[in-house]
Amino acid sequence: MLTVAPGVYHADTEQGTAILNTRTGQWLSLAPAATQVWREALRHGSVDGLADRIAVPAGLDPAATQAAVARCVAALLEHGVLIDVARPVARRRRRWWR
Repeated sequence: MLTVAPGVYHADTEQGTAILNTRTGQWLSLAPAATQVWREALRHGSVDGLADRIAVPAGLDPAATQAAVARCVAALLEHGVLIDVARPVARRRRRWWR
């Protein structure tokens, strides 16, 4: 199940979604297509079926759309703004002087 990571704030704009990760101080600005993936993940905790709902009405290849959605989710997970609560979290070791 996908959810917003702790310390992450987001707001919708006319151009997409702005996301602030307060843990890293990093801002992300999502384009409208990525915003659709973000909203689906927050609303349903999953992006299952999203590729078909995007691809079929637009006449796009569902397999290519599914790959793009998966890449978007992977990037959001990598940036630490989304977390998958179903997966165990691999904690990075910090050096003692940090």
